[in-house]
Amino acid sequence: MFHFIFTYFSHLIKSFHLHGIHSPFVFQLEKKCLRDAGSYVDYVKLSRFRESLHHNNSSLHIEDHGAGSRVFKSNDRTVSQILQHNCSTKKDAQLLYRLCTYFKVNRVLELGTSLGVATHAMATSRPQAQITTVEGSPEVYEFAKKTFEKEGVQQVNLVNATFKKFFKKQNTPSPVYDLIYIDGHHNGAATCSYFESILNQVHNDTVVIFDDIYWSKDMTRAWNQICHHPQVTASVDCFDFGLIFFRKEQKQERFYVKL
Repeated sequence: MFHFIFTYFSHLIKSFHLHGIHSPFVFQLEKKCLRDAGSYVDYVKLSRFRESLHHNNSSLHIEDHGAGSRVFKSNDRTVSQILQHNCSTKKDAQLLYRLCTYFKVNRVLELGTSLGVATHAMATSRPQAQITTVEGSPEVYEFAKKTFEKEGVQQVNLVNATFKKFFKKQNTPSPVYDLIYIDGHHNGAATCSYFESILNQVHNDTVVIFDDIYWSKDMTRAWNQICHHPQVTASVDCFDFGLIFFRKEQKQERFYVKL
């Protein structure tokens, strides 16, 4: 808890206002996407999807291959409980929707499907995009699969595997993604390992999103290490999550944005 509070206030101090950002690329990203307060028609679809899960008291057995839960002692949880504690918030789902629209992504990789809240938001944003999403827990995988079928989400390739096994089984040459969202296995060493695994699957304009970068000291160390990777140019720290870019025309620089 101390780490979370300390890093939050540290982030507030480091956060830039629009006039403090000297990169035109990041300036436009913050102004037109990250801070976009517009109301989109599709937000209603995102809210309805979330509401259907909120009222679902079905029980699912969780096979946790990551850092475990800070809230639950049991691995049996209701859908509504998983939604509350393990899924993207309404605000984060809307942001993912805007990011996919802003960058006009056509191929997406998500590590950590859970109930599919983030997946649904990205699929709603870009119906023409091909989305591969990986979930390690079989019962959660089956629930998400049935939910996507019910909602008519057809462009999602849902994979039941641990992240490690997923990368081992990928075809050669590996596919290249426009956006990669890493939301699961909150372990610093594992996060760095997944980052190394995706480096041959990015292009100059790919954006990689890491969730819960201040989950623990371990995760924060991993985030800092990734930001200093020689292939990384710009990084945008929004506290709840971080964005990584590989744009060769951008010098390596870190930005802090308070949303």
